[in-house]
Amino acid sequence: MSLDRRRFLVTAFAAGMAGGAGAFIASGDIRPTYVWRGSALGGEARVALYGADEEAARVALGAVAAEIERLEDVFSLHRRTSELSRLNASGVLDAPSRDLVELLRSAAVWRERTAGAFDAAVQPLWLAASRGEPVTGDLMRTARGSVSIAPERLQLDDGMALTLNGIAQGRIADRATEVLLAHGFGDVVVDAGELRLPGRERRAVGIPAAKAAVSVAEVAIATSEPKSLVFDRVAFRHHLIEPSTGASPRHWISLSVFAPTAEMADALSTAFAVLPHAAVADLARSIGDVAVIGEDAKGRIRRLGDMRLAGDRERNA
Repeated sequence: MSLDRRRFLVTAFAAGMAGGAGAFIASGDIRPTYVWRGSALGGEARVALYGADEEAARVALGAVAAEIERLEDVFSLHRRTSELSRLNASGVLDAPSRDLVELLRSAAVWRERTAGAFDAAVQPLWLAASRGEPVTGDLMRTARGSVSIAPERLQLDDGMALTLNGIAQGRIADRATEVLLAHGFGDVVVDAGELRLPGRERRAVGIPAAKAAVSVAEVAIATSEPKSLVFDRVAFRHHLIEPSTGASPRHWISLSVFAPTAEMADALSTAFAVLPHAAVADLARSIGDVAVIGEDAKGRIRRLGDMRLAGDRERNA
């Protein structure tokens, strides 16, 4: 049975809650006491609390739901009234929220640190791929425009559009975690498209590339898979776009990134998915605090970076 990235995580999470032998398994016989289910940026989201009091859980999960809803109104491309949608529509946004300014600045940092492999300005290329349109010189010039970021105003070059889908899910998972920690809950699992496990309790997480589970704690995990959204199956033109060419690379079948925060894991999984394994290995080494488990296009399993983040207490590849 073939499972795409998001369906894998959701199905695995459910298996874990049932105490079965699924890909996401709560350690031992411990099951979540309370679980919240909702959505984040168009996908399913779940939060599990362990050892929670009913009233405290209700208050904490209500705060998480409110925070996710608030951030949807900032980052979502599915809502025409979101700040990002309004910025893309008009090319300018006055008095943007601090959340949007901070995430755009973070996106700029990850663009620099990945030598352009992560780029929020890839949205016009993504839209062209989704419509089956060719990558033209004019389209590439549009995608290489610049963004003016200031607390009082955001401005895009003519024709530009941004997507934060490769980093905002991670930011939402991190914010949900911060909300729960502020309410006194440290033993939690947050799945907002990317996983965040802040607690010290080690839990087994299924990794699609490895076709196995790893035992991890105090980590975030993000997975990218070209096959999860394919626009043209003959040409295998998919949703992961290489910003410098507009092409859909075939370097990886599946790739999971482990990092201290979900935002970092999210941005790097987006970037690494469009790069060959040698470039990923170099970047993982230079960035630090990151591990990668991926299945390359030839079916080989590659483990790169600091594998202690991926639950290997001895190996540091």
